[in-house]
Amino acid sequence: MVIVSYALAGLLFGSFATLASHRLIHGGPLVRGRSRCPACEAPLAARDLVPVLSWLWLRGRCRRCGAAIGLRYPLVELVTAVVFALAGWRFGLAPAGLLVAAAGLVLVILAAADLATGLLPDTATLALVPLALAHRWLADDALLLAVLGGALGLGLGWGLRIGAGLVLKRESLGLGDVKLLGAAGLWLPLAAWPAYLVAAGLAGSVLGGLWRLVTGEPEFPFGPALAVALYSIILLPPGALP
Repeated sequence: MVIVSYALAGLLFGSFATLASHRLIHGGPLVRGRSRCPACEAPLAARDLVPVLSWLWLRGRCRRCGAAIGLRYPLVELVTAVVFALAGWRFGLAPAGLLVAAAGLVLVILAAADLATGLLPDTATLALVPLALAHRWLADDALLLAVLGGALGLGLGWGLRIGAGLVLKRESLGLGDVKLLGAAGLWLPLAAWPAYLVAAGLAGSVLGGLWRLVTGEPEFPFGPALAVALYSIILLPPGALP
């Protein structure tokens, strides 16, 4: 029942994730203002905002103008539901579960924004900071170690950005990715970094292959891989890492 409750909450927050991933990049109030059709800008009624079901009922079209509404909307809602359900499965109703679910929501927003625009909004990345510190505090981890992890993440990100630029002669790791690595360092114990980097590389390979298969675009933004890897490591039980 706990997992189902988390999943239902994830569906509701998934609607917010689609809105936030757009407004944090393109501007507009995050928590004020009604949702609108992206084509005709008609305000959406409550019946048009039921997660997943409204999109299916309307067959992916605006009720007013008939314009197509992208598949990304129900997909983000479903992904957020899964992310929340995993937090409920791992932590239950403990405060850590709520913090991890909130972090999962932020990571979904970051991944959706990066896939849509190639940008990681700083506001969302910064939201991971207090969540990480609260989670480490609940786990009785020294906050100094969290700060050191954040510094390690930023330093590693800068090193990868500069090194890859020298080798590939082009930018392959954006500043948003560097900042996300810094935020990841606040969440991760220092011993988890090798596993995190391996997980990020594997996630990048799998997601990049799917991205090229579906879109035909050769360039895959790396933010979603960093987000997937971070959430995966957060969910690991104590002692799972060497």
